[in-house]
Amino acid sequence: MNENYIIVENATERHLEDILMNLANLYADTAFVNGIQLYRKKDTYDSFLILFTNQPDFERFNYFVNYIKYPEGYDSFSPLLRGYYQISDIERDFEFKTGDWIMVYVSKHDTEYDNVSLVNIRNENFLYDFGGKVKKLGSQEELFNLIPFDKNDYHHLIDIIPSKTIETMEQKPWWKFW
Repeated sequence: MNENYIIVENATERHLEDILMNLANLYADTAFVNGIQLYRKKDTYDSFLILFTNQPDFERFNYFVNYIKYPEGYDSFSPLLRGYYQISDIERDFEFKTGDWIMVYVSKHDTEYDNVSLVNIRNENFLYDFGGKVKKLGSQEELFNLIPFDKNDYHHLIDIIPSKTIETMEQKPWWKFW
């Protein structure tokens, strides 16, 4: 398990596919959304794994977790959502960088909609706002809980590619196929 990933529960496959397609189109100018892989856990209908063919940087990963929690046009969508990002993939030096993984989630008390919460192996909680600021919180809303995955426990559903990418692909004239 060496990929950054997102676990989503309490969601429907159809909604999640639509939300990820919207996310891919919104961030189509980055390579990070070119090949979002959606998996459903075997023997369940509402538990999913999201992987990335092109691993997003830490900032974009946080945007993606936030977007999945607050997707445009889905006011009643309320998944249980946890992202897991490897500390070694974070380039900037942050106070929360300890251990191998950081857990990313959106606080149930969030009213700003432009941040995520982080918790490290020491159960230190932080608020990461999209202005690039990190604030250590004085209380523990969540405890660090690494949910490992095995792809064998999941059904691969779809690879999502931004429709803008497909629409702008160069069409070859028929004579260039020979």
